[in-house]
Amino acid sequence: MSFELIKELCDTPGVPGVETRISEIVLREINNLCFTSYKDPMGNLIFQVNKTIDNAPTILVDAHMDEVGFLVSHIEENGMLRVIPLGGIDPKLFYGQRLTIWGTKSVEATVAAIPPHISNKNDSSSIPVEDCLIDTGLQNTKLKKIIKIGDIVTFSTKCEINDDRILSKALDDRIGLYVLIETVKKLAKSKLNCNFFVSASVQEEMGLRGARIISSRVSPDFSIALEGTVSNDLPGVASHKRLAQLGSGPEIRISDKYLIADRDFNNFIQSIASKERIKYQLTAKNAGGTNSTALQVTGRGSKATVLSVPVRYLHSPSSICLVKDVNLTIKLLIATILSIHKFKS
Repeated sequence: MSFELIKELCDTPGVPGVETRISEIVLREINNLCFTSYKDPMGNLIFQVNKTIDNAPTILVDAHMDEVGFLVSHIEENGMLRVIPLGGIDPKLFYGQRLTIWGTKSVEATVAAIPPHISNKNDSSSIPVEDCLIDTGLQNTKLKKIIKIGDIVTFSTKCEINDDRILSKALDDRIGLYVLIETVKKLAKSKLNCNFFVSASVQEEMGLRGARIISSRVSPDFSIALEGTVSNDLPGVASHKRLAQLGSGPEIRISDKYLIADRDFNNFIQSIASKERIKYQLTAKNAGGTNSTALQVTGRGSKATVLSVPVRYLHSPSSICLVKDVNLTIKLLIATILSIHKFKS
């Protein structure tokens, strides 16, 4: 496992529509290992890993490159900034946070917070992200030479890996992207009995926008979206609301708000996991969504599911996942791809 690559993926900025730096990492890591590659007009990267095999099933594995973040939307006369969110961000998590603004150079900033000495203790409401002030401490004349409207903004926390855990922003979906990259590296020189494609997609956090145009180019029989999924395994949370749990292996998703995963495909993956003695967990929920929804119903359709690494505190400045869950997800994905030609409905 390359901790350095995980850190690079998590620390590099890439919000919806501005994923260029992440795509450069993906190209550097796997482009030379694949038979062909293509970048579509939206910025999706699509790789055909092996040469075409006639009459063999085609499987597409996707991970999205974008993280939740912000765009600078206004600069006040005193040099303070306003931003708009890109993706689902709880305003309560935003207040008082450190941010990085990626202008002509990176600038650290803070979301302005009222000291408790003078705050209204009876007001428990949260301030919308768009109404918060972002303070760099720079004067307007100097700030405008570095920062402009439209510059991207991310949480400023850095990735930390130790004691078998990963603590970072952007684990949704940089940890899925890492699983994709490592899987390609391990299978690039293997004898496959399928047509293996992978995609590093854009703008998932803004409504699965990038994934909607991938299937029409690949026409997969099977598709798997790789994700960092919600883990709510916290003290005091009822067992039926904990969803995926850290340390219990990858999540094989049965349903979410927009997806009913293909039952036969899920059963096939479960049988492989049991045969290979890979720990896994099943979740059925009616919240959230992934690129699997788009891959299932666009083009001519595909048998679709989601394979996820459990992550606590998604869409926050500091999320947590376990190294062993990442490794088990890679192992199960590799075993599935190597056996997909044996699938029978």
